[in-house]
Amino acid sequence: MDYKILYFTNPQERDSEGKYFPYPVYEKTIGLDDFVKEIGHATSLTPTDVRAVLAELVEVFQRYLVRGNKLKISGIGTFKVSFKGTGKETAEEVNASSINRESIRITFVSDSSLKKLIRSDISFKKVTEKNGEKNDSKNDKDSAATEN
Repeated sequence: MDYKILYFTNPQERDSEGKYFPYPVYEKTIGLDDFVKEIGHATSLTPTDVRAVLAELVEVFQRYLVRGNKLKISGIGTFKVSFKGTGKETAEEVNASSINRESIRITFVSDSSLKKLIRSDISFKKVTEKNGEKNDSKNDKDSAATEN
């Protein structure tokens, strides 16, 4: 996986010196068509069959999450809905309107086997320019000190 060097300051300590950090550079976003092609080549399913199964997976996935279920896909991980709410003085005061709808998120916890695979199989390569983005000269001159 490619990474670049970026300079960040701590937003809570604006007057302090920043530090250089490795930052991931993603190749591209893989879409449904890519999945359909890959699964179609690896199985006896037609692209139409694969597309139908994946479309139904999305609908079932959404239905279960809205109902408040956690979804565990072995080898990938667990998905669940999370949210934040407004605190009240007593338990009786807490109700559905205490939930901040803007805070609703879908959270993901990766399966331990996926984590182990990624951690053991991934390799990193520093890049100075990727997809039209360039590091500034300050990053370029100091990046050699952080390369592994």
